[in-house]
Amino acid sequence: MKKVRLTAALGLVLLLGGCKIAGNGFDPQENTIYVSEDRTLSTATVEACSPETYSADELRTFVEQAVSDYNEEKIGQAKAVNEEGQEKLPVAVRSCEIEEGQAVMILDYASSEDLVNFGTEAGIPITGLTVSDVSEATGIEQSLKKAGSGEKVSADAVAASEGTLVQTDGPAVVQTDGKILYVTDGAEVTGDRTVRLPEGGGAVIFE
Repeated sequence: MKKVRLTAALGLVLLLGGCKIAGNGFDPQENTIYVSEDRTLSTATVEACSPETYSADELRTFVEQAVSDYNEEKIGQAKAVNEEGQEKLPVAVRSCEIEEGQAVMILDYASSEDLVNFGTEAGIPITGLTVSDVSEATGIEQSLKKAGSGEKVSADAVAASEGTLVQTDGPAVVQTDGKILYVTDGAEVTGDRTVRLPEGGGAVIFE
């Protein structure tokens, strides 16, 4: 599938100006993947910008067109915003605003596949993303450590947490709806619910 070149839009987005996005505790300060309690996915693109370049309305129009083009190609619907009571679009614009020298764009996704497909265009250049039960943490138990202390943890402790596992192929900042419990080696925990995964990707488990 041909990718929509939202990079060009973000080149403009990222020349614009910022805001804080309320709702579900998502308050991004940089390009971020957000995983909610019910495992729905969002991304934030946050960049400094010049307020003289574009208005918020012009920016949103540009971004909505790029998202509409992607959705039309994938499901035959040239829409950019989710509607209550309707099936979720592959990619949807939640907000696109300019404030105090920053531009912030929040996009919602119907699946991890859609996030990966559209991620590069949204400033999240990962090649893989999975969100699953912690019971599917096969093969990474040896590299997991406690988010706070950095201590190694046992596979039994991980399984007992009954948390949610997020894994990426490629670097990303991930914010979770719940407290982060465990991360893989190389991950930098920057808050109770935020972690920076390294170049090769990694995993985080949250409650």
